[in-house]
Amino acid sequence: MVETLGGIREISNTFGQEKRRLELRFRPDCMYSKPAFGDGRPTTGLVLKVKVQRRKSQPDYRSVNSVRIMGCVRRCYSFDSLCDFQQLPAFRMHTSGNVECLYNEIVPKGVNTASPFEKPTSIPFFLPPVCFSRNDTINTFVLREPKKTKKSTIDSCYRRRRQKHGIYHTFSLTEPVPEKATVQAQQMLSTKVITGGDVEKVRAAFKVRPIWTRNALVNINKLEFSTQTLGVILPSIAYYYVNGPWRGTWVRYGYDPRKHFEARVYQLLDFRVRAIGSVHECIKIKRLSLTKVNYRTAESVSLYKDDEQNFVNSTFDEATVPPYRVIFYQYCDIHLKKIQEMLKKVPSPKNGTVCDERNGWLPYRFDDQCRNIMMEIVLNNIRRLSEENPEVCSAMESVEDDDDEEGDEGEMSGFEEDEEEDIEGLIDSMDDGTD
Repeated sequence: MVETLGGIREISNTFGQEKRRLELRFRPDCMYSKPAFGDGRPTTGLVLKVKVQRRKSQPDYRSVNSVRIMGCVRRCYSFDSLCDFQQLPAFRMHTSGNVECLYNEIVPKGVNTASPFEKPTSIPFFLPPVCFSRNDTINTFVLREPKKTKKSTIDSCYRRRRQKHGIYHTFSLTEPVPEKATVQAQQMLSTKVITGGDVEKVRAAFKVRPIWTRNALVNINKLEFSTQTLGVILPSIAYYYVNGPWRGTWVRYGYDPRKHFEARVYQLLDFRVRAIGSVHECIKIKRLSLTKVNYRTAESVSLYKDDEQNFVNSTFDEATVPPYRVIFYQYCDIHLKKIQEMLKKVPSPKNGTVCDERNGWLPYRFDDQCRNIMMEIVLNNIRRLSEENPEVCSAMESVEDDDDEEGDEGEMSGFEEDEEEDIEGLIDSMDDGTD
């Protein structure tokens, strides 16, 4: 038992570190053995030494001769987690046709001065991974049953899911825009503990500019209240566009961007840093797993600093290097002379002309031209920074993630739990932040 736990020295080291897990290896002599981890918990108990007398003539006879207290137990380790898969260094040999364990041939004993590349060709390579399972605890939320509508009765009582009472509008050329907030949104604004000054700051911002992204609203107007507070205020002042040229933006109630040609400057441009040379390595990806698990301590380690998670600059100028590879800007927040002149030169539409469902009031491929201009500026800025600070640029690490091509402005981060509707799932996937 002591050998499977690593010996007295390893057990003592584990006891000396409160957060460290106890490792149990069923094959302590094999370096490829994957341990099972035991989590320590404080407890109160006693270690007893009991002497029992038995008789060979009477197998069922038991008599307690003495009981002695050997010590006090203040910490107990329980092996409740799953054990990882095991891979043995066993191979089927071509000469004999039998499965043989080649551990002694693969792992050298004592001092070995021979090169590993000079081993006999009959011995295969054995390179198992560090771990096979990502987690050592049972996940009970992998599958879920179809959602059912709950009906309140007198006998059963449950807490009703908190809802987002905003209006999430789908872009259409014929459907009218919302004129006022829902009754639930107004009631939620009155029931929450929100000062009137915070509401007036947001309302004044929408009077000056009828269309905002949440990120631009917070950064440009220097709003200091929390995202939860903003999530309660916004549905009472503006509605949210799910798709179309103004997707991901909040629009003041009653304002119809389809009828105003000047609304073209509030359209959204998704700017993505292209993979040219090593440019991708200098810009991070925001959407990734925020934590990683340390199996030795069973703790989650954050990969982000606190100041990196919350602040995203919403404007673009001549000296900008985007903080993330995918980021969204409104055209009015792109402070480039060339792009602003291009916006002014867009010809006014004739009477009866309607905006395009995809391009809005801007001509075809206008967004591609803007991306080319911005990408050239980003490349020049990265080259300049790499020449001025070569050590800083070389120390930057790129974190790969499967969600590189997703993301948006993070509008919904201040709201509460999702509603059980498909359209709100679409909003959350769009509105989850820049990548």
